[in-house]
Amino acid sequence: MSYQSDTAKVKGLGTSKHGFGHWWMQRMTAVLLIPTGVFVLVSLLRLDAVSAQSMVVWMQSPFNSILLLLFILTASYHGALGLQVVVEDYVNSHVWQLILQYFIKLSMILLMMVNTYSVSSVLFG
Repeated sequence: MSYQSDTAKVKGLGTSKHGFGHWWMQRMTAVLLIPTGVFVLVSLLRLDAVSAQSMVVWMQSPFNSILLLLFILTASYHGALGLQVVVEDYVNSHVWQLILQYFIKLSMILLMMVNTYSVSSVLFG
């Protein structure tokens, strides 16, 4: 039996010190996805024809390619942050949490590398 008050039990436990940064990055990537996503969507809707050749011509503009790459990289990172929260909240096994976190980060890095290579190879020909 403990004679500590509820406040005394939790005093000094503090925070994990990484939650705010994670929360803040989720919000910042969400804010960045809005203008870049709208730009990509409007630009693709304004194309005359939806074909591979018209996409290549559109992507050969440096401005379009940079904004497309920024959108893709931001969306990949934002998605990985969201999946990390889901794993932390709903996976009870610590071992499975570590495995899934590793898989999510590895997938995000590979996705970012492939997308960067793809956009830059079209841009630089």
